[in-house]
Amino acid sequence: MKNKTVSLITKNKTLLIAAAVFLVLGIFLGRKLNFSTPSILEVHADMTARNEDEAHGQDEHSTGEDAPQIPSDLEKMMCEHGIGIVDCDNCRFEAGVVKLDPSLAASLIEKGFAGDIDRTTKLKLTGQMQLDRTKAVDVVSTGGGRVERLEKLLGEKVREGDILAVIHSADLGQAKADFLEVQAELELAQATFKREQGLYEKKITSQAEYQNALNELKTIQASYSAADKKLQLFGLTAEQIAGIKDEKENGEFAYLVLRAPQGGTIITQNISVGKMADTTETLYTIADLSNVWVWCDVYEKDLAILHKQFVHDKSLQAMVRVKAFDSITFEGVVDFVGNVMDEHTRTVKMRVQVKNTEEKLRPGMFADVEVAIPLAERTLAVPQTAVMSDAGKHFVFQQWKNDLWIRRDVVTGKKYSEFIEIISGIPHGATIVTGGAFMLKSDVLREKMGAGCAD
Repeated sequence: MKNKTVSLITKNKTLLIAAAVFLVLGIFLGRKLNFSTPSILEVHADMTARNEDEAHGQDEHSTGEDAPQIPSDLEKMMCEHGIGIVDCDNCRFEAGVVKLDPSLAASLIEKGFAGDIDRTTKLKLTGQMQLDRTKAVDVVSTGGGRVERLEKLLGEKVREGDILAVIHSADLGQAKADFLEVQAELELAQATFKREQGLYEKKITSQAEYQNALNELKTIQASYSAADKKLQLFGLTAEQIAGIKDEKENGEFAYLVLRAPQGGTIITQNISVGKMADTTETLYTIADLSNVWVWCDVYEKDLAILHKQFVHDKSLQAMVRVKAFDSITFEGVVDFVGNVMDEHTRTVKMRVQVKNTEEKLRPGMFADVEVAIPLAERTLAVPQTAVMSDAGKHFVFQQWKNDLWIRRDVVTGKKYSEFIEIISGIPHGATIVTGGAFMLKSDVLREKMGAGCAD
């Protein structure tokens, strides 16, 4: 009996030991073959797949407000070291989580929010630059003559009133001579009238003689006024007209001074010393180049949306680029859309006003013009700098806790200036990394660089 009991105990021990061995072996093989509870990677991948499936079912104007939140069971996931995967410095990256000390975050990254922006559509056109005709003037001579000297040349900047050239003009000389003659006649007529007026008051002369003197004075005054106006048309000021008598002996009696009617840059010059100047010929063109026009051809298919917005706001913002300064974008404003369509090209002219304070833009340049036309709807968007990519997927880093950031795969849409539309993946108002995200990206992708968790 005693031997049977010992044998049974021995047999039971053997069975227990075998069972324990098989249990340990089963657990080991189960972990190696992923027969255990799904890992955070599987959960995260499944969520991403569901997000993408949901995104395909939404239209392109989805705001992303229904995007899934950060999984609440993330903290429950265990890593192969037997601790929470979020708390494991070696395995945290597998869950797409990065831990960043808040004291360092301010200096290493920039934070922002996912929010709504105005949607726009872009109309891309080509155009050619021209002078702002409201700030350009052609300079002609008010009298014919021979060019004596030049004071300003092509390309020089001038101010209003600056002397451009001096012309020896027989027309001006004759006008001055006529003025002096009428001036002398006026002085004589004034003296005669004054004498006749005195005699008439003393009853020495007749009323007829007094009236004749008065009529003669009025006639001469009219002639004087006409001669004075004629000199003003030559560009002479009242002070210069008053000093004509002093010019008779200085050799410049017939000199016509050509002055700049406005400030700007001389962009054309058709005058040289010795040349005969005519009153119908443009001698200089002066332009203020601080503003230029860009004329674009708008095709009929694009006219409706442009017309609708332009009628409502009367202006649209435009971005202008030229090949000479390819890295610079010039801001402009669409201020005019033509009323007539060209029958041959089926286009309408559109004008863009562009500031050119540094005068880098030249009339005659070709330009690429991009007009942003606002749409009625708004959309969820983030700065383009916030979106990272890997293996064909786009993602951002969303703040989970004070020091934890989690990778969130997103479905992106259209780009709007420095923003990009988010169709799904993160909720409205989520705190995200908008600058320096590459640092967090390098941490979650370190497995590709052979820095995975040690076995």
